[in-house]
Amino acid sequence: METARSVAVRGVCLLTGSVLAVLLAGCGATGNPGTELTAAPPSSPSSQPAVPSPTPTASESSMSTDSPKPAPSLPSDPAAVGSSMLTISIRQNPEAEPVEYFLECTPDGIGETTTLPNPAAACEAVKRLGAAFFNAEPDPNQMCTQQYGGPQTATIKGTVDGHRVYASFSATDGCEIARWNAVESILGPAGAN
Repeated sequence: METARSVAVRGVCLLTGSVLAVLLAGCGATGNPGTELTAAPPSSPSSQPAVPSPTPTASESSMSTDSPKPAPSLPSDPAAVGSSMLTISIRQNPEAEPVEYFLECTPDGIGETTTLPNPAAACEAVKRLGAAFFNAEPDPNQMCTQQYGGPQTATIKGTVDGHRVYASFSATDGCEIARWNAVESILGPAGAN
């Protein structure tokens, strides 16, 4: 004969097990980014060598924490290689007036219209990143850490290697902070100043 206590214990165990099953089933639901599992290929002796896939899987490409690295593009004007003329506008917070700087990089060094502090490092960053970085569209499927790096916003517009560029920057999440850090020598550090 069952006692009231054993019936209550059994009921609690069944309820706990049901809740746990529902929670675990929700962890692998389709449609949630990063939850797809890929089975490992069977390890059987085969006459054909395994060839790695040249393209990343969806989870590999969407989990990148690096800033966008678009393919470099050739300048439309070969004489413009190594030349940049940029207007940089930085706003410390939404209420602040933007501060505007100019950066002129030439194949021979820094142009005379430059007003940006530390122009040599800024020109090196522009040369390293190229026009494609400034025109890259963010990947809408990229997962970004939810962190706040500060209220600053900035824009960089002008020409790099003969290509028109326009980019806006903020520090609203991990992806945007990574983009800001890539041009820190131009914009200065993100964070409250």
